[in-house]
Order: sequence, then structure tokens, then C-alpha cells
Amino acid sequence: MAKLKPRRRSALKEPEEVLSLAQSLLKPLKRYWQWLLAGGLIVAVAAAAWGINANLKAQREVRAAAALARVKIKTSEPAQETAGGEALLKIIQEYPGTKAAHEAQLERAHLLYNLKNYAEAVNAYKAIQGRDPGLDNLVADSLSYCYEALGDFKQAAAALEPLEEKTSGPLQQEIYRRLGLLLEKAGDYKGAARYWSKLLEQPPVPGMTPYLQEKLAAAEAAAKK
Repeated sequence: MAKLKPRRRSALKEPEEVLSLAQSLLKPLKRYWQWLLAGGLIVAVAAAAWGINANLKAQREVRAAAALARVKIKTSEPAQETAGGEALLKIIQEYPGTKAAHEAQLERAHLLYNLKNYAEAVNAYKAIQGRDPGLDNLVADSLSYCYEALGDFKQAAAALEPLEEKTSGPLQQEIYRRLGLLLEKAGDYKGAARYWSKLLEQPPVPGMTPYLQEKLAAAEAAAKK
């Protein structure tokens, strides 16, 4: 009978060898565990700080909106318009960067115009210009009215001209009409004639054709002098 050969002994002969292998594999990690722990703590602190900041920002937005709502109620009364302007300015200063502060800037610009403080209204509208594409048309139109009230017709036309290509239909026709009148007042009769001509090229408004033809003829005649 053939003699049975003993089975091949495991490469890891003793339990101590298993432990030694595990320790050798973990040794590099032990070297860096402090750094790993510090990194984890930094991430945790940053996440907590972000959450706190987001919560504070939300609360700030709520307070600013509530303050603006109170001011709007007051400024609805003509006698409170001046005080309302000061209150709006306070919101802008105390809650910068909030949606309510941006809205307060627009409200204050409108209020200054209504109070006939046109120079200050110009500055207020310029502070908003370019900040919100959705408001750009309104701000440009408002600026043109401010400059017109100040008697600066050339600047009023310049503020309004960008809206020429951004509008259509009846609104565009109104822009053309205002530009024609503003340029006429500014002494730019050639420019005014261009807009009267554009209006005549549009679908005619009933009863307006004779008036527009008269304005065009007068502007062209003045431009030749």
C-alpha cells in the first residue's frame, strides 16, 4: 500500500504570521490616520458652517422682505412718500445682496421720480442697470423719462434707443414715436426723420398717417437747413 504523503503545509504556518502580515499592511495607514481624521473634521465643520450660513441667509431674506412689505404699505400714502424713501434706503443699506434690497432699490428709484427728484432718480436707476436682464427694459425706459424731465433730450434718446431692437408691435411703435419726439427736441432732425419714417413703414395706426407724414416732412426740412 502506497504511503500517504502529508498535505502541504500552509505558507502561513502560525497565527502569529497572520497577525504580522495584517500589521504590516496597516502600518502605512497608521502613519496617516491623524491626517485622515483631521480631513474628516474639516469637511464636517465646513458642512456645518455652510448649513448655518444658509439658514442665516434665509432668515435675513425673510426679515428684509417683511421690512419692505411694511414700507410699501406706508409709501402708498402720498404724505409718507419722503419718509418711505428713507425707509427704503435703510433696507438697501441693512440688507445688501437680498432680493428685497434689490426690489427696494427699484421702488426707491420710482419714488424719487414721483417726487420729481430726477437727478437722484437717474443715479438710483443706474445702480440697478444691468443687474437683472428682466428689468433692463423697464430701467432704460425709466431713465429716458428722467433725462427728459431734466431737459437732456439727447441723453433721454440714448437711454431709450437700446429698446428699439428688443421690442415689437405696438410697444416698438411707441418707442419709435418717443425717439422721434426726443431727437426732435434735441435738434437732431435727421435722427427724428428716421423714426418718423420707420413708423410710416409699420402697419398704419388709424388716423395717424397724416400726422406722421407731417412730422417726417417737417423733420426732413429742418435737417436740410
